[in-house]
Amino acid sequence: MHFNTAVAASTSDSGASAEDISLDKNILRSQIRPRRLIARSERGPAGQQRVRDLFTENILREVRERLHSPGTVAAYLPTPSEPPITEALTRLHEAGHRIIVPVVRPRRTLAWVEWDPTIDHPCSPMGIPEPEGEERDVQAFVEADVRLIPALAYDAAGHRLGQGGGYYDRIIPLLSEEQLRGKTLGIVFAEEIYETVPYDRWDSILPVILTEEGTYRPAERTAQNPS
Repeated sequence: MHFNTAVAASTSDSGASAEDISLDKNILRSQIRPRRLIARSERGPAGQQRVRDLFTENILREVRERLHSPGTVAAYLPTPSEPPITEALTRLHEAGHRIIVPVVRPRRTLAWVEWDPTIDHPCSPMGIPEPEGEERDVQAFVEADVRLIPALAYDAAGHRLGQGGGYYDRIIPLLSEEQLRGKTLGIVFAEEIYETVPYDRWDSILPVILTEEGTYRPAERTAQNPS
């Protein structure tokens, strides 16, 4: 896989200060967010449909490999600039899977609510539908059979760059190694896998990353390029 090499990132492993890492993260976020909007506009309707179809195909394939009967998928409803995965979630729901998505709650926490694509849901201030219904705590995420994790970027080692709220960095560490490696997928556009991104020692590392171009496993690259 070709990696984006546009960033010379500071990291905790390189001895960079927390202030420098935070600054570099914010700089990268400020570059990725408008670039996503520009890319969506440049793709046009036909190109966006092509990307949607690719994500749908790849997500369905990866879920089928992990679930041989209907189960629970912890996912998220994307903003217009994020990878278009709603069609994939709809297809999973039609296949009998239970889809739970996060809603933001006070003190930077997430509750998890069942999503039904056949029902209209009120939108958050960001324009994202937020299902109403029974709210479940973080255990619903932990106990899900498959998890789809949003991000702004990952690097070649699997370090995750989120939106900055820390929501997922607080709950991903609750997963066992088996849950993380076997049933958890990071979701980004292919161009958002960098050679390296800024990271702190507490930032999450995901071993499986899914893009419109396919699935990338950082551990396989490490095995091929031992230090």
